[in-house]
Amino acid sequence: MDNTPLVTICCITYNHAAYIRECLNGFLMQETNFKFEVVIHDDASTDETQGIIKEYCEKYPNVFSPIFQHVNQYSRGIKSIIQTFCVPQFRGKYVAMCEGDDYWIDPYKLQKQVDIMENNPNCSLVISNGISLNEITKKQYIINPMGDIKKSGFISPNLVLSERRLIPTASMFYRKDQSKMPDFFRNCPVGDRPLRLWLLSNGDIYYFANPMIMYREQSNGSFGQRACSSVKYAKEIYDGMIAFYNNYNEFTKYKYNKEIQYLKSQDEYNFYIRTKQIKESMNTMYFKNLPLTIKLKRRIKYWIKTIKIIN
Repeated sequence: MDNTPLVTICCITYNHAAYIRECLNGFLMQETNFKFEVVIHDDASTDETQGIIKEYCEKYPNVFSPIFQHVNQYSRGIKSIIQTFCVPQFRGKYVAMCEGDDYWIDPYKLQKQVDIMENNPNCSLVISNGISLNEITKKQYIINPMGDIKKSGFISPNLVLSERRLIPTASMFYRKDQSKMPDFFRNCPVGDRPLRLWLLSNGDIYYFANPMIMYREQSNGSFGQRACSSVKYAKEIYDGMIAFYNNYNEFTKYKYNKEIQYLKSQDEYNFYIRTKQIKESMNTMYFKNLPLTIKLKRRIKYWIKTIKIIN
């Protein structure tokens, strides 16, 4: 009997003790007609994350394959955690992504994504809508990253690149044989965006309109939280992303130049927001292209804060 999994779930985690059980349970609830494995990498968490992962490994040894670091690798300058440590462990034909503070809410997520891939050889990426949960306010909203698109189906790379909303990393599903990327992708300061853009340039993209995942905002140890806590770190992220986009533009022979310029402006906007340079953020192309209602709300919020400071 062949025990080789068809799908490898890749999960990276760091100090996610408050969330990791929900994440792992989301994997275990999947209803599939195939086997899957979970390759989970913990980057030397200082809370109880590793202990919780060990519990699941002992209970489900045929499902979970842990990689425990004793020294935080990201702080040592290894940005491509997935490429460096996880990819060599993948046994599945397909890869599903989910970070330790997010989780899946559709028990048929993997089955639906596999069915799309198996029936569409040119498909390189399957994504879905999701629900965003703010850990501070506890408010939830539908992410709907494709804007006005309400039906599931294949979408254009241009639409994905130009969309201002988030495409949830926890929804990403792709072919393992497309895991190898050029070096400039690996050197990017974040992992999900270069992977997404690499896959966009390699095939068709399928989008499920119904939410399949839960994405946490402002969770402990999240990228956004870390980027907002250090101006130096925020600048490193910004500079690294601009360099990546310039390389990607050249790599794709400027096929998506308009969309790339928009993404660069989005990172410029994010940098100003993270470093509390609100006035400067309003001069970016990204801000100027936001819907009028959102721009007005943010301007009003800025004016109120300014008045309070003056008074």
